[in-house]
Amino acid sequence: MRGAMTPASRLSGLQRDVLALYRSILREAIRKDRRRASLPSAAISPRSHLQVGQMLSSSGGERSTTAFARDQFRREASEAKRSDFKTIEYKIRKGRKQLQLLKMPGVDLVGGA
Repeated sequence: MRGAMTPASRLSGLQRDVLALYRSILREAIRKDRRRASLPSAAISPRSHLQVGQMLSSSGGERSTTAFARDQFRREASEAKRSDFKTIEYKIRKGRKQLQLLKMPGVDLVGGA
């Protein structure tokens, strides 16, 4: 199977960076979903919170932050070739900026119109 990692294979520095970013994004998205689930529905207003999803994509319907983050990460990853290091490094920097935005206290909703 091409691309499968054997137990003895090691990750490159770039692969470790991508995996660390992915884990951080999922961790924060899960945290946001849990926080949003604990709030009463009246407390969540699209007008009172920054909606990251509108800046990142124009998907319709309400989705969980975790599902959105996972889909967005995979979409971005599929656009880069494995040997295109400059593009991968750029996408890592872009992902870190989006992660910082997601970590902001006022950002609760992702996706949605």
